[in-house]
Amino acid sequence: MRELKLILVDDEKGIVEGLKKMIDRYIPECEVIGTAYNGHEGFELIQKWQPDIVITDIRMPQAGGLEMIQLLKAVDIQSKFILLSGYADFEYAQKGMKLGVNFYINKPVEEQELRDCVCQVMDTIRIERSKVQEMDALKLASYQRFQEDGLRDILDMGNDDTEIAEELLRIGCTPEEGAQFACMLIEIRSKADGLRELGFDAVFRQIDLVFSQYSGVYRFRYTGAQIAVIVMHGAALESRDMGNTAQRLHEVLFRQLNVSSVIGIGSVQNRPSGISQSFEEARNALSYQVIKGAEPVISFTQIMSLTGKNELVTEEIIGDLEAAIDNMDERESVVIIHRIFKRIEAEPNFSPVDLQQQCLNLLLLSIRKISFQQLQQNTLLSRQLLSLEGISRFKTLASLEQWMVEVIGGIIAFMLEHRALKKKDMISEIKKYVTDHYDESLSLAELAARFYMNPYYLSQYFKQKTGETYLNFLTHIRISRAKEMLEQTDMKVYEICHKVGYSDAQHFARMFEKWTGFKPREYRKSLAEQ
Repeated sequence: MRELKLILVDDEKGIVEGLKKMIDRYIPECEVIGTAYNGHEGFELIQKWQPDIVITDIRMPQAGGLEMIQLLKAVDIQSKFILLSGYADFEYAQKGMKLGVNFYINKPVEEQELRDCVCQVMDTIRIERSKVQEMDALKLASYQRFQEDGLRDILDMGNDDTEIAEELLRIGCTPEEGAQFACMLIEIRSKADGLRELGFDAVFRQIDLVFSQYSGVYRFRYTGAQIAVIVMHGAALESRDMGNTAQRLHEVLFRQLNVSSVIGIGSVQNRPSGISQSFEEARNALSYQVIKGAEPVISFTQIMSLTGKNELVTEEIIGDLEAAIDNMDERESVVIIHRIFKRIEAEPNFSPVDLQQQCLNLLLLSIRKISFQQLQQNTLLSRQLLSLEGISRFKTLASLEQWMVEVIGGIIAFMLEHRALKKKDMISEIKKYVTDHYDESLSLAELAARFYMNPYYLSQYFKQKTGETYLNFLTHIRISRAKEMLEQTDMKVYEICHKVGYSDAQHFARMFEKWTGFKPREYRKSLAEQ
């Protein structure tokens, strides 16, 4: 298939036929898709087919070449024009230059001159197209950053935020009426060097292909080797279908890219406000990979069926164990574990496998405030230990109880070793860190990992202690610093945007206006008028 399309316009049929033969023979990159014999015919033909190149005579009956070009420019035709001119047509050539025509061929047309001129035009077209592609790529990258920032905010907002639907519309994620939502968190298990060489774009392309049956799929790198996926669909979403699709993605990633993955799936939600809840469930499901072992896809509904199996261990008892671990009180933890096993001992219908499973579920519930990164770093909680195979050697209640005591003791020792902050200091330390690093990428997940906390627990605890969300606190600091820069410096708005930690100028401007009532430029102008 030829690269560029070309139309010939001349009132002499012999010249048209001669040009067509020369182009077919000597310029294989071009295809003549039409011919016309006056300016009016040429105008209609060019407007219909919009070729890349038009070769036209200047003087023709009814309408000349320059008149035709002027009419075509008025309807925004972007074709490149080559004028056929004689030496006596210099005045016409000057008029052509005013119309943006820069290419001329003298009559009678020589083969080499024709090829040289058309090749110059082709080079010009290629350069212009390359620039357009570069600009389109920059615009797309900017839009993707803008959309990613908005989606990340949605995931970190919390379940009680009423602005999520509005935020989805703002960033271009327009849900259909009656749409349902579900989230996934994908953890890539390839070696770091291999992942850097492969890049996440290849993984994103496979996600787009596998999830193409859904009306809206948004994916971005969440933190480290984790990818967040938000699925929207107008028809009913089924948890089973989501699980099957995730399983297919896992298989495709391994088959096509040699990438191993584990996927956590949140529950299906009927309203946009449930997106952050579904994502937190996906994150919790992913943390259960220590129980599910080799299973690559873990849904929140699965783990609920596991943890809901027995009601002997109440939420109140788990809360007491959480508090003891949080306070690094090993003695109190042992007392509570003993109390739990006394209750289990009174239940006669537990098999050894049920007991092992219950211990693992209890352990994960009791340490749900701790980040998965922290669990991975604890040698006592290595993958070998935190699996059904790892505790299968424990058959009696006494041996299982002792195992629980050792694991909880290991967690507390790890927290002490890393000087985990106590509750009364935690918020002030987090605030100080955010204040010092507001100009960096500071997602909730990254902050939680730094402070060895579960992101969901950090979000809830921060709001409980300060009365505002972490995201609002960070935004307040960033906008305050931006106001100072607008007042005290002559930096451009886009420079200030990056200085205060935003990657997208539109997102920064919107947040600034939301908090101050002014767009950044309006705010600076109002200062000058005071």
